[in-house]
Amino acid sequence: MFIRAQGKQAQHGFTLMEALVATMILGFALASILGVAGRSMRYLNDIRRTARASQVLQQKMEDIRLLSWSQMQTLSNSFTDPTDTAHVYDGRVLTNQFDSYGSTTTVMRVTLIVSWTNQTNQILSNQLTTLISMGGLNKYIF
Repeated sequence: MFIRAQGKQAQHGFTLMEALVATMILGFALASILGVAGRSMRYLNDIRRTARASQVLQQKMEDIRLLSWSQMQTLSNSFTDPTDTAHVYDGRVLTNQFDSYGSTTTVMRVTLIVSWTNQTNQILSNQLTTLISMGGLNKYIF
């Protein structure tokens, strides 16, 4: 005949304190993962907008390179991307005329600058510069 010992029986499961600690650790892990995911999405959006700004600059520069010399003299100081319906990008044109023969300017430096605001309200910009001569590309095409 077996005699059972009186007293505590073996417990199976977790205590309330162990469950609370495990829940806190899981909460910190999930909060960290969500923070990293949110930051990654903002970073990805910044990369996309920077790539789009480069495309806007390249397209506008190609348009400018095809202008005649007289059209270059009356170039506007600002531009927008026609496909930018949300008005994200603001473009500026800076021109410097130099390399003159007498009173005639023969070379012009054109700098395009595109600015935009990211999700954290930082103003970012990208720029592209080229030299255009009076006897440039447009004389060969037209």
